[in-house]
Amino acid sequence: MITSANAASDVPQIIYGLSIRGVRAHVVESTDRHMRRHTDRYLIVLDDPTPIRLKIAQDSLASIWDAILDEYPRAVTLNGHCYFCKYDVTTLSRPTTCPECGHNLDSHQARRTMRDGKGRVGRGHGPKPL
Repeated sequence: MITSANAASDVPQIIYGLSIRGVRAHVVESTDRHMRRHTDRYLIVLDDPTPIRLKIAQDSLASIWDAILDEYPRAVTLNGHCYFCKYDVTTLSRPTTCPECGHNLDSHQARRTMRDGKGRVGRGHGPKPL
């Protein structure tokens, strides 16, 4: 597995992003409903995981996720607070690591978590980012 996705709409974009870099991959859908609460529903698996293809895929994932998460540039709420702990991060420079909870608010993992409405106390859908 090279990455995972919770939204079905992310899968073709990831597969395409890898393919234009010469890496073929396919999706495996998780069938365990209990595991879905803790992990993403779709697993992206390389067809031929040679060391060079694995390296290319790993090096490509950040830019692929950046393109997918274009509407979510940071895991920061509209009022300038950390999505995870509500710490005010308006005065912090970018890239931002929240000094309260330690999340890198510019990472694609944090941005995905915010977009998917996970990882926050109350677990509601997070507000749109800045």
